[in-house]
Amino acid sequence: MPKRISKTSKPVTKKVAKKVIIEVKEMPVAKTEIAKSGTKNSQLVEMIKTAKDGISLKQICENLEWQPHTARSVISRLNKNQNLGIINYKIAGSDRVYKLTKFS
Repeated sequence: MPKRISKTSKPVTKKVAKKVIIEVKEMPVAKTEIAKSGTKNSQLVEMIKTAKDGISLKQICENLEWQPHTARSVISRLNKNQNLGIINYKIAGSDRVYKLTKFS
């Protein structure tokens, strides 16, 4: 059975979007090389190991240029996969502090 087209319907026209090409010129940027050894995960483990009284989450984020949720996630994953024994506690009115247990 053929479909009926109402008299009020209008034909559909497709609009084609024009592609805009923008030419981007790269500006020369002064490169600053910072000597860092290993991966950020290994740097994190070394920071926690060398901090006698522990290292705060804020210090970790500043040193590794991470967001707080990223740092917490990596610490949790390292603790789970490598059994490092990282403990954390919160100082009243301050940030969370991470350190290794005495057995590590």
